[in-house]
Amino acid sequence: MKFGWIAVIISLASVSQVSAKPVWNSLFDGKTLEGWSNPFEWGEVSVEQNEIVLRGDRKYFLVSDAVYKDFELETEVFVPKGGNSGIQFRCHYRKNRLWGYQAEVDTSDRRWAGGLYEEGRRGWLVPLEGQEEAQGAFRNGQWNTYRIKAVRNQIEIWVNGIQTVKTTDGVTAQGHLALQHHGEKGLEYRFRNIRIKQYAFPKPLSLVTFGSCCKQGKTQPIWSAITAQGSDLFLMIGDNIYGDSEDVAVLKEKYGMLGAEPGFQTLRMQTPVLATWDDHDYGINDGGAEFVSKVESQKAFNDFFEVPEGAGSRIHQGVYDSHVFGPTGKRTQIILLDTRFHRSPLKKWEGEKRPLTGPYVEDESPEVTMLGEKQWAWLEEQLQVPAEFRIIASSIQFLPAEHGWEYWQNFPRERQRLIDLIQVSGGKSVILSGDRHLAEISLLPIRAEEGSFDLYDITSSSLNSPSGGGNAGESNRYRSVPDHYPEVNFGSVEIDWKRRNPLISLSIHDVNGNVVLENKFRLTDISTKPK
Repeated sequence: MKFGWIAVIISLASVSQVSAKPVWNSLFDGKTLEGWSNPFEWGEVSVEQNEIVLRGDRKYFLVSDAVYKDFELETEVFVPKGGNSGIQFRCHYRKNRLWGYQAEVDTSDRRWAGGLYEEGRRGWLVPLEGQEEAQGAFRNGQWNTYRIKAVRNQIEIWVNGIQTVKTTDGVTAQGHLALQHHGEKGLEYRFRNIRIKQYAFPKPLSLVTFGSCCKQGKTQPIWSAITAQGSDLFLMIGDNIYGDSEDVAVLKEKYGMLGAEPGFQTLRMQTPVLATWDDHDYGINDGGAEFVSKVESQKAFNDFFEVPEGAGSRIHQGVYDSHVFGPTGKRTQIILLDTRFHRSPLKKWEGEKRPLTGPYVEDESPEVTMLGEKQWAWLEEQLQVPAEFRIIASSIQFLPAEHGWEYWQNFPRERQRLIDLIQVSGGKSVILSGDRHLAEISLLPIRAEEGSFDLYDITSSSLNSPSGGGNAGESNRYRSVPDHYPEVNFGSVEIDWKRRNPLISLSIHDVNGNVVLENKFRLTDISTKPK
């Protein structure tokens, strides 16, 4: 039979292991709705004759309280002729809205029951058109048994023992289960014998290393020190090469130079790597949305970092993406922002003597943007994804506000917008930045009626082209360490999950791996607390 195939977003074998002996556990006791909730303001849910019964005249979902990642799920479902339903998995929701994967329950003549749909986002991922065996699996007017297996990036669905879907898709790694009533008035949808067996979650991220600004034509001795850290993940957060060209062939050639560097090759073989870009690998110094080759440059970026088809960076206009690692209670979300593809032009100082070192001044215009509205909407959704700790990678500095080069302070409204988003999502985030050819750690204590928390921005730059003191005496009122570090460096974020209140260490390392700057704090220090 034929199967649809959707691309894997990323395969990280070193941080994803499957248990050999999963066991079945019931998710419905046949008497109560314990463990299930309806987050919608409409819909009628009851338990009758050991069955969950859904009624209503508007689409809604009964959602599991728990979040699941790698699992097999089995349930029996009865949907009468004319009805439409679905079994959601790895889904997320807010009040009156839900999005995520769905195993289709379709009683119509097209016979796509058992296909894979994505509610609220991409739509059909694996329709069953022309797949006669799969289309014949569902029995109208009878109880049907569904089995769904989602382990890492592989998704499989069976209906009455016949496999209907075998595909790979890594857009959503974990989430809730849900049972759908599509809103057909007068129709009752019934579910029974719901059970699940979970596979072991991947280990939590305990150490993440990162760096920026690597000139591909210069020696790069720092890779051996980074590899020696044995980190769970390495993040390249911009100026990963110095391409600086509208000619994509030039960009590809320079990516090839980085890829041929032995130290980088060793790191890449031993440590998973994720990336975003800054201006020089984007293709134009200090560039934004006006760059004429940005679409072609994005493809070159994706190809070099081996981003699979279907991943966020392949789907979006821009290389922004998000990944969640670790089990419930120890989840780290990595959010990679794109501060180039949609960014508005910067405002330059027009007088004779600049008030700051750099050429740019603040632009308070409401129409200017750092991320673009689509990326902002995506980011707002990402900050609702369940995670105990978030690392937000921005290629340019977020907190510093006094040097006049590229930073979020160029657009103060955008800077405040991100602060507000982090605040309402519970804090628990640190920002990684690069670009400046120096390293420093900045701290902004947020004290507000909406909630108080500490926000850190750790800047690491450059991997092989430091300022060497060229920024000496530069002011930063948010700096939380005695001074910046002007030599070759990389950064790290260490999370000690063994403690009830995890200890987080932000560190800057020299070319030999020695710590030269460091801040330590508890997870509760960066979590939003009522004033």
